[in-house]
Amino acid sequence: MKIGTRTKISDILRHNIGAVEAIAAINPHFNKLRNPILRRVLAPRVTVADAARIGKCAPSDILERLRAIGFDIEDETPAAPGAPAPASSLPGLVEAAVRSGRVRVLDVRPVLESGKDPFQLIMAELKTLPEGHALEVVNSFEPVPLIAILGKQGFSSGVEHRGEAVHTFFLKTGPGQHDSGAETGIFRVSPEALEAEKARYQGRFREIDVRDLEMPLPMMTILSELETLPDGEALYVHHKKVPQYLLPELAQRRYKTWIAELGEGNVKMLIKR
Repeated sequence: MKIGTRTKISDILRHNIGAVEAIAAINPHFNKLRNPILRRVLAPRVTVADAARIGKCAPSDILERLRAIGFDIEDETPAAPGAPAPASSLPGLVEAAVRSGRVRVLDVRPVLESGKDPFQLIMAELKTLPEGHALEVVNSFEPVPLIAILGKQGFSSGVEHRGEAVHTFFLKTGPGQHDSGAETGIFRVSPEALEAEKARYQGRFREIDVRDLEMPLPMMTILSELETLPDGEALYVHHKKVPQYLLPELAQRRYKTWIAELGEGNVKMLIKR
């Protein structure tokens, strides 16, 4: 098989599953490929170039490993060795806010290192952000799920890589559609309403409990179950919190989701096409 920087990781693994170990051996960032659930969800979305960015290595590092196990490499014009990343990839309005100093900085690395999810902290900062100002979130990786969530809420974003740190900027530039369940397919309901909806699928729903799984396995497990869910059936999920990063994925895939919070650490969800 001939591959290049634009080849999807899923196509490579479909051709030769041995590529899992070849890529994972490059550095610890790729260990996720060894997990079948994570592999099934992530691999179809990631190209060799994307994987190199995530793994903080050169695409040629991945391609040469794959060449060693039998893949043919496309003749592409490589970037100059050691060429620096672009200084900025910010949209015009975001860059204008940054240049004028209208930026609030939030470093979430300590929060992540403590094992906590910084999502609510970021959302609280955005709520109090002055008009025309950008929020600069400092992290150790590109927060793709967060960008997707805020994009649906009317935020423009841009990313800058500065050494080991990733700086992601968010600026409100348009109306969002996150408040309308009819538009997004996400419905916050009472426990009674959720049970009533569940009763419509009596004998036609699959039930899973992800409360004891470590992140990001709850999200990956739910998406994996949905991939094999028969038409006309629903998935009933026991979760310990509302999975904010999962919701835009479900909306994008045109699932309808009912969510009921029964108490701390006890969230129920019903998901159906």
